[in-house]
Amino acid sequence: MKNITISLLCLAFLINGSLTAQTGARFGLKSGLSLATQYGITPADDIYKVKTSGRIAYAGGVFVYFPITESVGIQQELLYAMKGSGQDVTITTPVDINTVSEYKLNYFEMPIVIKYKFVNIKNVGIYGSTGIALSLLINGDYNITSTIDVGAPALIVTEESGDMKGVDTFDYSFVFGTGADFRLLKKNFFFEYRMTVGWNTLLMPNATGAEPVPLRNQDYVFALGLYF
Repeated sequence: MKNITISLLCLAFLINGSLTAQTGARFGLKSGLSLATQYGITPADDIYKVKTSGRIAYAGGVFVYFPITESVGIQQELLYAMKGSGQDVTITTPVDINTVSEYKLNYFEMPIVIKYKFVNIKNVGIYGSTGIALSLLINGDYNITSTIDVGAPALIVTEESGDMKGVDTFDYSFVFGTGADFRLLKKNFFFEYRMTVGWNTLLMPNATGAEPVPLRNQDYVFALGLYF
């Protein structure tokens, strides 16, 4: 099923790309640094303390930009996006329990965004963008270390690891961004900042015997792109 979906996504992208000569669309590449994180765990309180860390990762791929007017256009992308987070959860009860989890997920992501250029200064155009994205999970893994403090010098420590087979294959996101088009060395480039906020609540693996951890993906990407 996953292979069929990947093929369909690629086919749709190629069909759209074949229209570039008829529509004046522009093909390009983009690549950047992503700070990925996840949110959704119950907020900290007196007995439940949560620390979340991000995953510094990569995001990049190809795109087709379809101009509608001089200022407005639609951009369709096919990206490889690395996501995930670190979750450090401490539950303070008569027995203190600390669980440290590291989640890594890798996706094919297909955003469709509307771009609006609202400022043009010489060879630089400033734009904003918003849209939606469909993500297909390719693979991933997790590592979980649980420590139970039963008092005195005794600590019970367990370690677990595995893949992400039980996590939802698809993720849906909202996309928001801003950036600047510019011309350099006779080439057309752009630099952009983008935030992707997950809509799906993913049930992430937890320590054996514990409930899955409900989290949503969120990432912040700084990317450099080139129009052909």
